[in-house]
Amino acid sequence: MKKSEVFIGLSEHRKPEELFPASVCFTAEIDGRTVQNKENLMKAVSSAFHFPAYFGNNWDAMLDCLRSLPDELEGDVFILSVKNSGSFLSDEPQCRKDFEEIFYEASGFISEVFKKKLVLVNR
Repeated sequence: MKKSEVFIGLSEHRKPEELFPASVCFTAEIDGRTVQNKENLMKAVSSAFHFPAYFGNNWDAMLDCLRSLPDELEGDVFILSVKNSGSFLSDEPQCRKDFEEIFYEASGFISEVFKKKLVLVNR
């Protein structure tokens, strides 16, 4: 799977679901202005995707929960829409790289195992 199929840029005036018109999409939205460090990232993504209460707030737990999305939520496409993406994880650039690696790995797993999509849309 190409990174360009997982990480998508979109103007703020378009809805992420428009990219997948024939699909049933579950869209989770977070605001990059409020997610500038790892702690806030864990809280925001956990809340947006309705992770279970036992979510461990660490990279391994995030990977496990992202890969489990098709078991937990309805949809053919799971979208994480990051509003104000220029501010997203601006306090911790390495954290952004780590998150993107985990997200990409989870996306590949969902594509291969479930034949569904997990994408991140920067707005």
